[in-house]
Amino acid sequence: MFLGTSAAVPTRERGLPSIAYVYRGTVVLLDAGEGTQRALQMYGLSPLRVEAVLVTHMHGDHVFGLPGLLQSMAMLGRKHLLTIIGPKGLHKFVTEAAKATYWLPSYPVAVYEASPGDKYRLPSGIEVEVFKTCHRIPSLGFKLVEPPRKPRVDLEAAKRLGIRPGPLLGKLQAGEAVVVRGRVVKPEEVVRPQPRLVVAYTGDTSPCSEVIEAVRGSDVLVMDATFTSDMAEEAYEEGHATARDAALVAAKTGVKLLVLIHISARYEDDEPLLSDAKRFFWNTHVARDGAKLVLRP
Repeated sequence: MFLGTSAAVPTRERGLPSIAYVYRGTVVLLDAGEGTQRALQMYGLSPLRVEAVLVTHMHGDHVFGLPGLLQSMAMLGRKHLLTIIGPKGLHKFVTEAAKATYWLPSYPVAVYEASPGDKYRLPSGIEVEVFKTCHRIPSLGFKLVEPPRKPRVDLEAAKRLGIRPGPLLGKLQAGEAVVVRGRVVKPEEVVRPQPRLVVAYTGDTSPCSEVIEAVRGSDVLVMDATFTSDMAEEAYEEGHATARDAALVAAKTGVKLLVLIHISARYEDDEPLLSDAKRFFWNTHVARDGAKLVLRP
C-alpha cells in the first residue's frame, strides 16, 4: 500500500514518502514521511500492526513522520516490540525527539543503525536485506524477502512412486523421508520448493552500479523517479534518478515490475513519467497515494 509518493514537499494528491508492506496482517513501513500515521488510518491499516520501520536516509521528508507515529502507538496502547532500522544518526534522532517532547515510549523499541550487507529477520519471518544507494547523504535501500513458503507436492511424481495423498505425503512435505514398498523416498523426489517474493525499495538514489547489482533479480522494484529525463542534470545534482533511469535499471536487472515513486510536485499528470520509462521497460507504473499492489492473493 502506497501511503505517500511525493518528493520533498506534499501536494494535494501526494503525501510524503511512505510504503506499507503488508504480510498476513503485519505491516512493515518503508520510510515515514510527515503524515504517515494519518495515511495508515486513511487506508485502513492500524499503527499497532506495524512491526518495523525501515528508514532509507535522514532527510526530513523520509523521517519527520516517525516521532509522531511512535507517540501515537503508545497512546493506542502498544505493548509489543517495534523494530526500527536505518542509517547512522537514526538512534539519536529517535531518542532526542522523545526527550525534547517529554515523552518516552511505554513499549520496547529497538533501533538498529545498519550498513550495506546487513540482514535482519523480523518476528513475522520477513527477511530484510540492506544495500547501498547513492544519494547526497548516507543512504540505504532495502529488499524485503517473504518468509519461506510451504513446499509444493508434485502429485505426478508421487503417483509414479506409488504414493497417494495422505500421511506419507504430509511427512515428505514436512521434510521427512519415508519408506514406500521397501524403498526410501526422500523429500526432494516429490517436493518442490516455492519461490519467495522479493521487493526492492531504493529510497532516494541516482542510478549507480551499487543499486543495479543489489536489486538484480527482484520481483518488484520501487525506485526513485523524481524527474523525467529532460531534467536529468538537476536529478543527478540532487542525488536522484529519472523515470528513464529507473526503467533502464529494471531492464538490466531482470525485475518483473517497476513502480516509480518520489514524484516531483511539478508533475500533476503521470503520463510524462510513464512515457519516459515505458520506452525501456513496459511493465512500469507510477505510484499513487492509496494505491494497492497485490503481490500474492
